[in-house]
Amino acid sequence: MRVSAWMMAAALLCPALAVHAQDSRERSPYKVDFTIRDSGDAGGKTGRKYSLLVNRNVKTTFKVGNRVPVVSGGMGGVGGNAQFTYIDVGMNIDCVVDEAGSKFAMHADLDISTAVMPDKNPNAANAPTISQIKLNLDTTVAPGKPTVVASFDDPVTSRKFDIDVAITKM
Repeated sequence: MRVSAWMMAAALLCPALAVHAQDSRERSPYKVDFTIRDSGDAGGKTGRKYSLLVNRNVKTTFKVGNRVPVVSGGMGGVGGNAQFTYIDVGMNIDCVVDEAGSKFAMHADLDISTAVMPDKNPNAANAPTISQIKLNLDTTVAPGKPTVVASFDDPVTSRKFDIDVAITKM
């Protein structure tokens, strides 16, 4: 790294300025773009996009979806005293980014889930079925280049999923 005479003079006259400049470089955020393609979706070519601004080595959480109530105790029905547990369904992402030389190291936990309500059968339980895909990723990617970090077939349906990630320093 080449240091100019002005920067050296500023560092000698005001050491806090040099520390602040270093801190701001370390704290500059990264834009993390996730693209999830579902072959069974009409928009499967473009996929669903989720973007986060992430600070270096700081876990960032992104949740979008619904909270589905599930009876977990008590008595249901009219005038009943049912107790509920709420389950997050939709897209949940936890992400941490760091620099690894000229590339970016990323840890991400992805939870993709949906709630399927049972048929209106009077003998069926009223609890929804939760369809869930969980991924824990530790990978390194080139800056700014979309990279496939996961590709898999859904074991329940005939759909195929691809997950791309692109990371750029802001």
